[in-house]
Amino acid sequence: LAFIRLKPNGEVFEESILEYNRQPRTATDLAEEAWARLEKLLIHYANPSTGYLSRALPFREGETDGDYDHLARVLEWSAGGDADDEGGEA
Repeated sequence: LAFIRLKPNGEVFEESILEYNRQPRTATDLAEEAWARLEKLLIHYANPSTGYLSRALPFREGETDGDYDHLARVLEWSAGGDADDEGGEA
């Protein structure tokens, strides 16, 4: 298992995801960790008082073309207004 990092200057780095903090990990270790994290997330969202975030990634805040943005009324509530609005007021 490897991650290939492509740098803007053209450099290419291969990084193993089987090593963390200079400690080797097996694919089984990674799978078990991923499963445990999934179970924790499912338990979190199984709580009826937990809300679902439509915009959980702050770096994507400016994007308004997500699958559920129409349900979250992103364009309506954004400071920029409706995407179809030409900037003029009626």
